[in-house]
Amino acid sequence: MSKRIVTIALLCAAVVIQAQQYQLPDPHFENWSEMFKDEPQLHDWHGSNVSQIGLKFVFAKQKPGRTGKCGYVRNTLVGALGITAVGPGYLSLGTPWQYLKGLTVSSATAGTTGGIAWTHRPDTIAVWIKRTGNDTDKEDFHVLYYSWLGSSKSNQYKNKAGKPTVTERVNEESDVRLMTDGNEYGVQQKAQQVAEGWLRARAKYEQWTLVKVPIFYCSDAKPAMCNVIFSSGNYPAFRANDGLYDGNDIYVDDVELIYSSKIDKLLINGEEWKGFDPNSEKVQTCKLVESQKSKVESEGVVIEALRGIGQLTNMKGKTAQFKGRKLDNTEMSVTAGAINGTPWTITVKAEDGSSTHTYKVKILK
Repeated sequence: MSKRIVTIALLCAAVVIQAQQYQLPDPHFENWSEMFKDEPQLHDWHGSNVSQIGLKFVFAKQKPGRTGKCGYVRNTLVGALGITAVGPGYLSLGTPWQYLKGLTVSSATAGTTGGIAWTHRPDTIAVWIKRTGNDTDKEDFHVLYYSWLGSSKSNQYKNKAGKPTVTERVNEESDVRLMTDGNEYGVQQKAQQVAEGWLRARAKYEQWTLVKVPIFYCSDAKPAMCNVIFSSGNYPAFRANDGLYDGNDIYVDDVELIYSSKIDKLLINGEEWKGFDPNSEKVQTCKLVESQKSKVESEGVVIEALRGIGQLTNMKGKTAQFKGRKLDNTEMSVTAGAINGTPWTITVKAEDGSSTHTYKVKILK
């Protein structure tokens, strides 16, 4: 083999490895290397196994996928010693937990803690799903991505009776997602949420269907951790296993994080340019308003870009606003032009290097 062929092969391998680091672990759900009660289990993803008074019930199952294998979870009626309830079926990069005080069903509560180490800022999460069951019109399925910085702690969570159950958790999902699914009983130590992408819908998909969920940002920071949840039913809407329907299930395969090189908003000297077209790479013209003109005289022209702007309806029916994040100098570069003359050139690249957009803005005073 020639040195040139070896070099090309090494470069191709490096490109593949670099692309993989921007994606979630085992995105095709092929690594079933763990075992639990003679059942194969995913190595990187965790199914919503319920463990109580010595009995365990496994919800994560290996099924034929869209490509190869896939992840599968199902809402299932579980119980022991006369205590029965429908358990939520979901897959997560974090750790599902549940808590029951004694034999009192009303004290039952559950959720997810933790996730994976993560420093990237994707713009969309895309996943192929199938969703079946007899009651898919009665409860939502969920596709959820969220990232954060720091660590949260709390010791009270809403139970089946709608009251607090005392159990200590670190980086619990409802303690991180305070804008949309916040712990109703407060958080002792808050983390800084960075981003969230969340889809909940009542639908049946008997064939493999591609679902794309935009990710919105509430911080400019780079995260330290992220978690993803695929739920067959009302999780995280019902933290105490309420409102769940036995038999509703979801198949998930080929999850992908998409990184964009487009801009949502362009700011010139601190003010949004309302006429900006994020889809155009032709020369666009911006006429400065009076407040911008005075800043240009003292500061020159300062151009900033925002991405990840959007809103989500939280669990109390109110709108949570995500104001987006400013792109840093690793994502965007600006070549200066001249007032009433040469356009400014703004070059934006996707974080994973998958695409580039070039914007040209002629600024008139």
